[in-house]
Amino acid sequence: MRLEGLDATNSNALARALVVHSAWYVSERIAGDSGMLGRSQGCFAVAESSLSEITTRLGPGRLIYAAKV
Repeated sequence: MRLEGLDATNSNALARALVVHSAWYVSERIAGDSGMLGRSQGCFAVAESSLSEITTRLGPGRLIYAAKV
């Protein structure tokens, strides 16, 4: 699922090929063992077991909002 940035701070998301993808380093076991999850290079990484549900829920035309907290 390719992402497109909507404002000046992320307007190059499509050119950078940011996506939603599964990753081995996103799991309850990894979080429990190390106290944190792994990091992607700007993509939204999700648990392998959750990818299908997440892509279904995020279908075409959906918005993902992310902010630093």
